[in-house]
Amino acid sequence: MQNLSKTLQELADFIYGRVIGDPNEVVFKPSEIRKAKRGDISFLVSPKYEKYLPDCEASCLVVSKDFLAKFQGANLKVRNFIEVENPLLAMLKILSLWEYKISFPDGGGKLAYISQSAKVDPSALIFPFCYIGANSEIGEKSVLMPGVFVGDGAKIGNGVFMFPNSVVYPLCEIGDNSIVHAGTVIGADGFGYISHFGEILKVPQVGNVKIGRNVEIGANSCVDRATMGSTEIGDDVKVDNLVQIAHNVSVGRGTRIVALTGIAGSSKIGEFCILGGQVGVSDHVEVGDYTLVGARTAIISNVEGGKVVMGEPAMERTKFLKVHTIYTKLPEIYERLKKLEKEVEDLKFKLK
Repeated sequence: MQNLSKTLQELADFIYGRVIGDPNEVVFKPSEIRKAKRGDISFLVSPKYEKYLPDCEASCLVVSKDFLAKFQGANLKVRNFIEVENPLLAMLKILSLWEYKISFPDGGGKLAYISQSAKVDPSALIFPFCYIGANSEIGEKSVLMPGVFVGDGAKIGNGVFMFPNSVVYPLCEIGDNSIVHAGTVIGADGFGYISHFGEILKVPQVGNVKIGRNVEIGANSCVDRATMGSTEIGDDVKVDNLVQIAHNVSVGRGTRIVALTGIAGSSKIGEFCILGGQVGVSDHVEVGDYTLVGARTAIISNVEGGKVVMGEPAMERTKFLKVHTIYTKLPEIYERLKKLEKEVEDLKFKLK
């Protein structure tokens, strides 16, 4: 977070809000509502955070327009407010002011290896110790930080930001305005092997990876190249850290994938889906558009679009909740069953 100070009036003008309190009050940093102190600006973005209001010591709180009517007369430590239509969107704009800005060195490309056949736009910034392979392309205003590897024939679009030690294997493509975080590998070989009379044969992976526009891929994630054809990540897809996307997978636009998820080969994830943490998707299955998948769900067969699924194996949420309720009561059910069995045996003995 960079050092910055702003008056409440400056911030209100920036987010199209209205100051209630002292417009000349100065704040120095944003802070979450549970830890905000004097000199901080904080945000009430959801009713579930209202329980923290009595102890909040922020110099200013960004709130919705119905806040003061709802809490009129309440004993709050906060004395200044900025009213806005949407506190969450206002928070995003204010956070952008304090976002850390990376400084760019002059002449950094002098210590990078750039193939003579590579096409690097003059506005692109190549940090020291990058490798740019033969016949590769780097678009306008893209940034490659130290240790980035771009293989032969790879294409990096305009405005792409690649963090340190990220890797793009040969012939893979990344669309405009995408972000690839540190340690991520795009285009490693898919996990393809065949057993033949006791010998394990590697299947050549001759395809590539195509990543769309405005995609963000978190740190230490992997997107494998296709056996044939392309592994495809659609526009506006957001992938968390430590995610594995296997060969020939297709991920539809706008989908979000949370950390530690693994998607096996040739699966198809639809548009605008959300996959929670540690989800596992089996190979060759299809997940329809607008599907919500709960954390640690195991998808082993096709899922119809628009559903909310949970559990191992995946089932609709209502069924999962019933199954889970029974599961938690199994010890009591077992004890009752043993008691009933004993009563039945006693009845049999008496009848004999």
